[in-house]
Amino acid sequence: MRFYSFTLEKPVMYFMGGEFTTSNAWQHHARYHKGDYEIIFCLKGPIFLQVGSEKYVVKPNQMIIIPPFKHLIGYQKSEENIDFYWLHFFPQSTVSSFEADEKEIVNKLKYNNYGTNDIITLPMLFNIDNYKDMTIAFHRLLSVGGKLNRLEKRDFLTSALLIEIFEAYVKQQDSSSGHAKIEHLKEWIKSNMSNTLTVNEIAENVHLNRNYLTKIFKHDTDMTTLQYINKIKIELATLLLLRTEMSIKEISYAAYFTTPKMFMRRFKIETDLSPTEYRNKYNTILKNNSHIDPFIPVPSRISDSINDGVSENVAGVKDSKEETIKP
Repeated sequence: MRFYSFTLEKPVMYFMGGEFTTSNAWQHHARYHKGDYEIIFCLKGPIFLQVGSEKYVVKPNQMIIIPPFKHLIGYQKSEENIDFYWLHFFPQSTVSSFEADEKEIVNKLKYNNYGTNDIITLPMLFNIDNYKDMTIAFHRLLSVGGKLNRLEKRDFLTSALLIEIFEAYVKQQDSSSGHAKIEHLKEWIKSNMSNTLTVNEIAENVHLNRNYLTKIFKHDTDMTTLQYINKIKIELATLLLLRTEMSIKEISYAAYFTTPKMFMRRFKIETDLSPTEYRNKYNTILKNNSHIDPFIPVPSRISDSINDGVSENVAGVKDSKEETIKP
């Protein structure tokens, strides 16, 4: 499996990004990345992409990393509805590319055996289990990007998103018995969510003592069971605020709150914004462009960094058949 390791001693430099949707048959146009990396997060698909000589099928809730200096083209039309986020950025430090066994890499990442906290390692193509959280993270970054006065802030937000993706990837690879039990509990809660769901009901249905349930939940997630229930509700409400035109009242019931008043109070506590304020703040995003990512000149701050040799590794890749980061 192909992996990329990004060093974040300096934040990556945000270039451009947006969301693309279509209900018609669609095929990615040909393009060539001139030094920039691209992350595509598929919400609806599949998307058929050829990167260099390799072909990939990117399915819903999957991400793919497109490296620089590679030809990218859609090798087949997608007949289903298409919806995905796309994000381009330039690294300011060395990026290592290597082939390795996923289990071996994940074990090292889980126990931080790389000996540094500023390196994130991701496979070229991978699943995202918690796609709701990731959808919210992408949408918030891309919608606030144009409103920031300083480009450096956008860079830090992009770097933070990469870290969030990395942490989500590593966490979902944890197959230990304790973690697997918690993941089963989470799935049960999501599948049986209602506006009357209680911790006692969960405990009875999964055949665990209420106090023990709360204890193991707190140990694995840093949240109580009730806090997790509220998190799921707010997460769903946030997704509906960002990606639908539903009214606040409709969202409150769809997100399993008993009344709109309770929903608005809980949302304000969790986000410091009312639902309407939140929707208005994050409602702007580059969307439905016919070319997905139109040609935009490389910003001077990026081209100057490259031309002036501030870092020969801006958008560079160190390719190796072995791991370039040693335990």
